[in-house]
Amino acid sequence: MTAIEVRALAASEVGRLEQEEPPGRGFARAMWAAQAAGGSTLLVAWDGDRPLGSGQLDTRGAVPELRNLRVGAATRGRGVGTAIVRAAEERVTPGRLTVGVALANPRARALYERLGYRGTGEMTTSSYAYVDDAGVTRQATETDERLAKGLG
Repeated sequence: MTAIEVRALAASEVGRLEQEEPPGRGFARAMWAAQAAGGSTLLVAWDGDRPLGSGQLDTRGAVPELRNLRVGAATRGRGVGTAIVRAAEERVTPGRLTVGVALANPRARALYERLGYRGTGEMTTSSYAYVDDAGVTRQATETDERLAKGLG
């Protein structure tokens, strides 16, 4: 893997990002639509022309939130998630950034805590449908805790 470059998704990159999705997921198109509508930016980590992961920076609320942080299984543990979080922080400094982390995802929580995020005690439970890696639509319910970090 060469140097990781994190940048906002460009219109010309939507198709390339879609190639990494199972049929029917529609994540790249949905994130592009949200970005085009304003208040949201999909930050994508690239190794050349290969997407390694992404995170949605949502700036519509009073406090910006990093959502939907995803890193491909083959590149986990190589600094991709850290690079995406740092890119989001740079876009909102000075200020504060929040993330929601599932209670069932201790690895993600460890990443955020290593980067200086702390639990707020604010919990949310949500149910949603998603398309798994095999292209099957599934239902899930998860409880998240909001973590926050002051920047700048």
